Amino acid sequence: MSDERSRWRNVADEMSERLGGRRVELGRHVSYWFENSPRRALHSMSYYKFAAKLIGGAKRVLDVGCGEGLGTWLLAHECGYARGMDLDEAAIGVARRNWDDERIDFDRADFLAEHPGTWDAITTFDVIEHILPDHADAFLSRIAAGLAHNGIAVVGTPNLEGQRYASEIARTGHVNIYDGERLEAEMRRHFGHVFMFAANDELVHTGFLPMAHYLLAVGCRPGAGTVG
Repeated sequence: MSDERSRWRNVADEMSERLGGRRVELGRHVSYWFENSPRRALHSMSYYKFAAKLIGGAKRVLDVGCGEGLGTWLLAHECGYARGMDLDEAAIGVARRNWDDERIDFDRADFLAEHPGTWDAITTFDVIEHILPDHADAFLSRIAAGLAHNGIAVVGTPNLEGQRYASEIARTGHVNIYDGERLEAEMRRHFGHVFMFAANDELVHTGFLPMAHYLLAVGCRPGAGTVG
């Protein structure tokens, strides 16, 4: 086994030089995922990967409700540049400590309170279900208003059909749960073209929406009903 050990030491030494001393910190939210439900992190990253592939490269992306920025970094890495926005000061602090790169930055800001600028794409996952129904139209309108003419929006949210399986604390925070029909209808008020996708675990597909545990709505060509 001496030959194998020697070969591995050479590989390990080379990898150590490549890896350097950088570390990615898991904040309270993502740490909780990994400790209590690791699949939650995998599901979240699959939604971001789906969005990144749709958006493509050499694009500027705004990620609304970015949390600790793991998904925002995936968008930055795949699309070219991403800005994460969130109200949670602690989460934004984790994101800023982790990702020191010209392709990414983070803002602690209220998306509904300020104009987001103009972007090639805007993503938002697990946010709209926390926004009161009376404010949801303004939320979608502001997303549409922040897109370039050929921009796209990707909105992800848990499906109403799966709420019976959600935890008590999740149901308490979910004040605005959508089924596929309602989400598509509200998106169509703000976008010329809307495409509905579904997700079960980390698999994103175009299957039967009522059987999906997560909904992904893609909006293109902001409509006349948007506000600046």
